[in-house]
Amino acid sequence: MAQIARAIRYKLTDKKINGKEGRPRDKAFPLADGGGLFLEVLPTGSRVWRYSYGFDGKRTKATIGPYPLIGIKEARDRHDYMRRQLLDGINPARQKQIDKIEATAAKVQAQTFKDFAETWLTEQQNTITARTRKQTSRWLENDINPAIGALRLGDVHAADVRDLLETMRNTAIKADGVLSIIERIYKYAALKLLVTHNPATPMKGLILKPQATHYRPLAVAEIGPFLESVRTCNAHPGTRLAVEFLLLTAVRKDNVCKARWAHINIKDKTWVIPGRTVGGNGYMKTPHPHTVYLSYQALKVLEAARELSGASEWVFPSVFRQSVPMAECSINHLLSRLKDAGSCPDDFAPHGLRSTFSTLCNEADIAPDVVEVCLAHAEKNAVRAAYNRARYASQAKAALQWYADRIDQIVKGADVIQFKAA
Repeated sequence: MAQIARAIRYKLTDKKINGKEGRPRDKAFPLADGGGLFLEVLPTGSRVWRYSYGFDGKRTKATIGPYPLIGIKEARDRHDYMRRQLLDGINPARQKQIDKIEATAAKVQAQTFKDFAETWLTEQQNTITARTRKQTSRWLENDINPAIGALRLGDVHAADVRDLLETMRNTAIKADGVLSIIERIYKYAALKLLVTHNPATPMKGLILKPQATHYRPLAVAEIGPFLESVRTCNAHPGTRLAVEFLLLTAVRKDNVCKARWAHINIKDKTWVIPGRTVGGNGYMKTPHPHTVYLSYQALKVLEAARELSGASEWVFPSVFRQSVPMAECSINHLLSRLKDAGSCPDDFAPHGLRSTFSTLCNEADIAPDVVEVCLAHAEKNAVRAAYNRARYASQAKAALQWYADRIDQIVKGADVIQFKAA
């Protein structure tokens, strides 16, 4: 049964508040008005209306506001309102917090999706690489914002996301990326207590992302003609060397294009590719650095590359400007030339050189863990990953030298050479 609010005989007057009784002291003290309403006088001279009440067996306080900005009548009106909340089983202090949160959320929800997306991108830029940020910005500008950017953040509906994704049925990977961006933006908004729903979540599975592509390796019979064509084609010498270095090191294309001399130790025969860093380009997919053990053949390629790169910090600088690294498309263009000439399979991609390494090593019964270390494939278990990198270092070094020798033997048409672990 609901309680009945009893009439209150309030005591305070402006004269009493501003008189001797209301003068500041060394410590804050209350001037009681009645019914739990009081004016707290602070040592600084500031005075604040507060309401003391019991809720769920505990004593608590709700702040009403400063005096004289809030006068006696207004303070009592708000006090009466809070008392009625109590009668309805509502905690006034908690409700005030909720009202403030909802007011802030309503204000943010009123801004456009585009505006909040810019806030999200700015505040999250320290957690993503420059490459990811560039791709995200491109999809926002070219695809997402034209569709839902002008809508208020709180008004974007799952149907809006669905309609956007339906235009990308022929580009499933892009659709998956766009959906992920929208979902992350709303997750961030939820963390800031600005929204309570994510319009992207119901659209998961609308357009299925294709299974990961397994790039086909070069067959043994294709390796000789491929390498001979790379060495003799009319592409820029730096690009030809980059492709051969890519073949010999089994790393990713962007790692070769962004290789720096500062990361290569000719004496130790190592190339240490830094782990992924925020704002970094051309580094590993994981935060861990990757050591490439350079074969004799890879060192010969670097020797030739040094003559071409001159004073550039890049091992393979751009043909047009030595102050910037080679563009990845340079390698793609070289392979296109080889395909046109018939010396490279039409369905072959640069990433297939990593598959070529893996295939030859597995055929030679090189331990799978050693192959994985050479390829820098991410190990989900961080402890096991560190253990493998340390344990198989010498075998990885031997495997990469064996692989380079095997390539030479294939080109010469010699018999298979057996792998000997270090």
